[in-house]
Amino acid sequence: MDNKLKQSETIVLKRSQIKPADYNPRSITNEARKALKKNIKENGIIGGMVWNKQTGNLVSGHQKLNIADEVNKYEAGNDYEIKVEVIDVGLKKEKELNVFFNSKAVQGEMDYKKLAQIFPDIDAVLAGLDDVDVSMIEVELPQTDHIEIPSFEPQEEKKINAEYEKSISQELSNAKHTSEASIHQMERKDAEELTPEEKKAKIKEIKEKVKENAVLQGDPYFTVSFSDYDAKAMFLEYLGFDPEDKFIKGEELQEKMEEVYAG
Repeated sequence: MDNKLKQSETIVLKRSQIKPADYNPRSITNEARKALKKNIKENGIIGGMVWNKQTGNLVSGHQKLNIADEVNKYEAGNDYEIKVEVIDVGLKKEKELNVFFNSKAVQGEMDYKKLAQIFPDIDAVLAGLDDVDVSMIEVELPQTDHIEIPSFEPQEEKKINAEYEKSISQELSNAKHTSEASIHQMERKDAEELTPEEKKAKIKEIKEKVKENAVLQGDPYFTVSFSDYDAKAMFLEYLGFDPEDKFIKGEELQEKMEEVYAG
């Protein structure tokens, strides 16, 4: 039986034949780009490169093309061949498809219970998981399973060095609350000369000092998980929110809860 759905044609073009769409609204963080580049260098470019025959514009795959340009040194005049899927549409339809391909709404949601089961078998970075995903995986892990969740932090020694440097920076940023003698004493030993035990002790000491005067800093969010959708919907409806809400401002949530308790 023939496929009733139209399928795109795949061809090979010279890079110089492809124009990145100047209207493309999708951006990417430095960390996400590093993860994408690592995946591409290990697995190659797999899917996602869509080119419009009518305009010569790239419709989907801008980040992948950008990384391919970097690896192949395209800016230095090195034209190279790249495989794309071809569409033949007007500019309006092209823009609609560009947004569609980049829309998270049509990409589905992650089932973290299933993801928790396969997590030990995959490389989190190559799979494109971030710290929020890992936090959700930890929530969904069965209590009987002993699955180690690898950290995104450096290994132990590097972690200690990184935390030491961070603590030093925090202390120096609060220098107006700390005597100059204290700072000089802290800088007396270079980080590389300290043993891991000395660094841990120094980190503890600095953190105590920072707590006295520093303004708290960190991620302005946390994740709440329910046992199932019904429990989530009941909670949100009770507070007057839409059960389909996925993101709620903390201040708004606090205000709603205060109203409910006051009533």
